[in-house]
Amino acid sequence: MSEDTVSDIKTNIYTLHERSQQTKSDLASHEAVCSERYKNIHEKLDNLSAIVTENNIQIAELHKIASESKMSFRTIMFIGTVVASIAGFVYTVMNIVNPQ
Repeated sequence: MSEDTVSDIKTNIYTLHERSQQTKSDLASHEAVCSERYKNIHEKLDNLSAIVTENNIQIAELHKIASESKMSFRTIMFIGTVVASIAGFVYTVMNIVNPQ
């Protein structure tokens, strides 16, 4: 082989080695970032799971209260309907008496 060929091969090997080292460095950085990201995602999922569990407990308690006191709920709905009807009547009368 000629010296030019050997020189070209050495240059190519050096270039490949440098690219390989850069890729190794980039991969290590990527792995570190992904590891931190995965840790954060895992923590958030754990927090979300705890919140969902707490919400399910509270919903079950509300269901129990609602099913134990259906008459009370009906009474509240009746009173709400009466109040809404009175408010609608007053609004209508005010618009009749004082049109804009």
